[in-house]
Amino acid sequence: MPKKAQKPLVLDLKEGTFTRMAKEKGYGNNVQKFATDIMKHREKGVLPNGKKITALMVKRANFVKVSRKWDKGK
Repeated sequence: MPKKAQKPLVLDLKEGTFTRMAKEKGYGNNVQKFATDIMKHREKGVLPNGKKITALMVKRANFVKVSRKWDKGK
């Protein structure tokens, strides 16, 4: 009996990076709060807990902020 060809395992390493970042910075699973704090304190360049805010963090936080408005029910 011939074996079935298996699909290659493809991992998207960027999936969940903002959530991981929120956990590392001490926000737990509260991604919305993390995004809000980044957008609020981006001019200072530092989060309230003393962690540095990078341009990539601002970009990802903006995506989270915009995605709140999407209609998830459709």
